[in-house]
Amino acid sequence: MLVVSAALCGAAVSAAVLVGFWGKEADGRKQAEEKLAASAKREAALKSANARLQRHLKESRSTATQLEQTAARMRASAQTVVRENAALVASARRLHDQGGSLEQRAATVSKLAGTLGNDLVAVLGYITNTSAGSLDPSYLKAQLDYLRPAVASVRSAAEELGADAGSYGNAIEGFTAQVGDYAQALQKLGNGRPGR
Repeated sequence: MLVVSAALCGAAVSAAVLVGFWGKEADGRKQAEEKLAASAKREAALKSANARLQRHLKESRSTATQLEQTAARMRASAQTVVRENAALVASARRLHDQGGSLEQRAATVSKLAGTLGNDLVAVLGYITNTSAGSLDPSYLKAQLDYLRPAVASVRSAAEELGADAGSYGNAIEGFTAQVGDYAQALQKLGNGRPGR
């Protein structure tokens, strides 16, 4: 009986140890499952946050690409405006030079016309102040022979000057249109709308 009692007592102690051990294992398993559930929950939250960050990254890359394209268009438009500005400055110089040339030629034509006018006044003065019988035909012929090419020269110079003045007027109108286009391009560039 003592053996049975010892065996029962041993079995009870073994059972108690086994129950205690099993309880600890169950508690450890429960804690591990809770940690695993918390970890899974945290993983799901991190995945969701990562997905949001990936979307934001994709949107940021798309925005950056659009900004780079806009910046490239703006640079191209700015370079176009700079080229147009250089062309306008060159046109303005040409027009200035052409205007100066026209002014000098107009002064030359005016001087020729003034000289011709003085010569005509002298001949008319001779004709009006000399009696008809005293007029020297050879002198009058020499004067008229002298005046004829002078009149043709003044007429030709005046016609050329008139044609060049008309071309200059057309060039001024073209320049004015160019300036208008340039101003519009500057306004578009200033408003952030590249492209013409």
